[in-house]
Amino acid sequence: MSTTHVWVVGAGGLLGSALSRELNRNPHFTIFTGCEVNWTDPDQIDLTFKQDFDELTVQAGTNPWAVIWAAGRASTASTKVDTETELASFTSLVEVISSTNHQGAFFLASSAGGIYAGSSNPPFSIDTIPKPLSPYGELKLAQEKLAKEKLPNNCTVIIGRVSNLFGPGQDVNKLQGLISQLVVSALTKKPIDIFVSLDTLRDYIYVDDAAKIIANLVISESRTQSTHIIASGQPVSLGYLIQLAQDISRTRIPIAVRAHASSAAQARDLRLTPTDNLVNSNATTLPAGIKNVYLDILQRRQNA
Repeated sequence: MSTTHVWVVGAGGLLGSALSRELNRNPHFTIFTGCEVNWTDPDQIDLTFKQDFDELTVQAGTNPWAVIWAAGRASTASTKVDTETELASFTSLVEVISSTNHQGAFFLASSAGGIYAGSSNPPFSIDTIPKPLSPYGELKLAQEKLAKEKLPNNCTVIIGRVSNLFGPGQDVNKLQGLISQLVVSALTKKPIDIFVSLDTLRDYIYVDDAAKIIANLVISESRTQSTHIIASGQPVSLGYLIQLAQDISRTRIPIAVRAHASSAAQARDLRLTPTDNLVNSNATTLPAGIKNVYLDILQRRQNA
């Protein structure tokens, strides 16, 4: 049986790690491991991407191949300079792939929250007109545009607009990942800063569930350019999320409501309509997922 050789760019991150786990246990895939990227050196990035992509196509031979972009450290709090640097790295990879005759698939992990932050009439669907409110949202929309413009000649382009990801292994030093931050606050008793109203609605999807959806898309959409919303379809308020985290951690989480420049880029109501057939009836529930995050961060702190 032929397998699809997959290169996950950003395999060390929350989504990238989950994708690596999912692809490793799926017999349809063979994982290609690229070299470590020096993200601070543009020339080195260009060289590394070219070497890695050439090696991917050599290893794939006559088998299909796919590249999944799951990289990036930008968030809604990122500056324009930060996002421009990240876009330059993404552009470098796109140019490497588009300059060859190799035929494959390209998946971009985009952000539903960033894309639809200023959009009207939730719940937002794939037919909703995107309206970013932050440099981060503009970055994601620019990445989508670039992939669709530059890659169709030799790649099937699949865009996944992902809702709020959560799960074990998240970098708690980034100004994002609210569930992880709530757990850290529960364990340290250090107040967590909240920059939006407690009735703010968000859609949380467990990272392993999102990874499974992405893997299925890479297989099933391998000949069709497409854009999808990857979400749970079950929005919850921030207040409910805090209460749930308190119930699971069995402690009162200290909350500090503060103003922050990034608040203006946050939508109050970010309900999402997942693309048809992408919702998994066996998906991880929010309470079960939060408990997994709690146990993971607890273990990491005990082992530190």
